[in-house]
Amino acid sequence: MAGVLIFGELSDGALAPATLRLASAGAQIAQALGEPLIGALVGNEVGRAADEFRCGLTTLYCVQGAHYRPYTAEACMAAAQAVIEASAPSLVLFAHGAETRDWVPRLAARIDAGLVMDCAGLTVEEHALVATKPVNGGGVSAEYVIRGAHRMATVQASAFEPSAVEGTPERIALTVTPSADTRVTVLAEESAGATSGPRLKDAKIIVSGGRGIGGPDNWHFIEEASAALGAAVGCSRPVADSGWVPSSHQVGLSGTSVSPDLYIAVGISGAAQHLAGISAARKVVAINNSAEADIFSRADYGVVGDYREVLPAFVERVKQLRGSN
Repeated sequence: MAGVLIFGELSDGALAPATLRLASAGAQIAQALGEPLIGALVGNEVGRAADEFRCGLTTLYCVQGAHYRPYTAEACMAAAQAVIEASAPSLVLFAHGAETRDWVPRLAARIDAGLVMDCAGLTVEEHALVATKPVNGGGVSAEYVIRGAHRMATVQASAFEPSAVEGTPERIALTVTPSADTRVTVLAEESAGATSGPRLKDAKIIVSGGRGIGGPDNWHFIEEASAALGAAVGCSRPVADSGWVPSSHQVGLSGTSVSPDLYIAVGISGAAQHLAGISAARKVVAINNSAEADIFSRADYGVVGDYREVLPAFVERVKQLRGSN
């Protein structure tokens, strides 16, 4: 059996919005290859997500078990390998993220797969699968032909529009017994989130702070603005590296690539890898005290000034406009 297999993600038991974007990427390749689109879900409880995961799939493989929470790479690899063996796809796609960045390369080594990570585009050229991804800090795009006994790619889901939810796929339940010889035992799981609110990958509005904020004592400006706008909190790499906020908030090629309707960059200089990570944002507002900052090359609207004056005034004006509607 051939086909394009996409692994969906769960978010609090529901289907993560990134999966609908990944399905769009998979559907384009499946159509070009003339092959069916196949889905897979792995998790503790996948029933609700399975109801939401259609997107033109012909078949949906469901692997469920309590041992998939909390996350371990070994459990995910075993489940994915079972699905791949059962479906024999010509291409396997995953949404690029913190977990897939951890376990998918190990799976590729285990099953002798050709793998390209963090792809921004996929095409079929004379039956060859070509992946495009940013390299050299996001300053250059490179093309790779995917080869191997199996072909796999992790995809920047934010680079694609969500797929239409349609059809009712055939469901196939697979049982994968957890290995008794596990190399990792999870003792406890704690959230590293600095704030409540939407996840970066799913957020419609993101307020991000950079090194220009001045220090962790000023980070409350970002959190207060995010809370007022119902936005997710983001940051640049230097902020995460300095430990001001957890690395889960980092935006960019080495963090999370995002596709919000509105991205507000506060005190962010605009390194190439950060700009590449926000390339799919629909509108970008930049606030920086340096008119020479590279972030203005990507901004739709920019303000040169002290963020401590500009940001609160901006948020207050947005609240006023919302109240008048």
